[in-house]
Amino acid sequence: MTVLRAAIGAEWTKLWTTRTVWWALLSALLLMAAGAGQYALYAENGDLPADVLRGGLVPAGTIAVLALSFAQLAFLALAMLTMTSEFSTGTIRAALTWVPSRGRLLLAKCTVVAAVTFVAGVVAGLAGSLVARPLLGDLGSSGGVVAQSLKIGLYLSVLGVLAVGLGAVLRGPVLTLVVLLMLIVVVPPLLQVPDVAVLNGIADALPGVAGDHFLRGHSDPYAPVVGLLILTAWAVAAVATGRAILRKRDA
Repeated sequence: MTVLRAAIGAEWTKLWTTRTVWWALLSALLLMAAGAGQYALYAENGDLPADVLRGGLVPAGTIAVLALSFAQLAFLALAMLTMTSEFSTGTIRAALTWVPSRGRLLLAKCTVVAAVTFVAGVVAGLAGSLVARPLLGDLGSSGGVVAQSLKIGLYLSVLGVLAVGLGAVLRGPVLTLVVLLMLIVVVPPLLQVPDVAVLNGIADALPGVAGDHFLRGHSDPYAPVVGLLILTAWAVAAVATGRAILRKRDA
């Protein structure tokens, strides 16, 4: 436990001594604010689907969830770079010299990324809600903002762990980011557009759709908690695969 705590401390220090993390967090906050403002104006003009309404009102937290489609890109970049940058710069050799256990090193990175993305995600969710609420006018509601922000933080922390695990598998930043975007942003809507049952079922099993079910509280085709479990399963599988590859291949 002491060794793991030291590894987590080292990863924490490495994360906060790079400028990338600050730029990524600032970008996430700006994207959240801009997206929340845009979706709030859409809602106020009646240009959003009826399922965003709760009792005839639009919750500001729901607008923050919609805006997350923009902001999560910065969080993904932050999370996967904590792993892939080590391979790009060659510092993974030094990291494995200090922490020879591949599993412990990966666990330390996942712990730090999960903690940072959770807190930053909650802050971003609150910021998005604060931007959206006045723009919604009489149509808006402040109910459930804290709960929704906590869900955003939880979603991003699990997504961050997925990005770290995938980074350990693929090693390259460009390839890792492309695969993440394919799984979360690109492939799901392509599968859903034809409205074919089999393709919809595949889309529902992908991390992007599962996370969206969790965040928006959809009960069809499964409960929101099942969406979180599916996303978690993807993250666990990515980390387990990353650990196996780290143990098998040279750094």
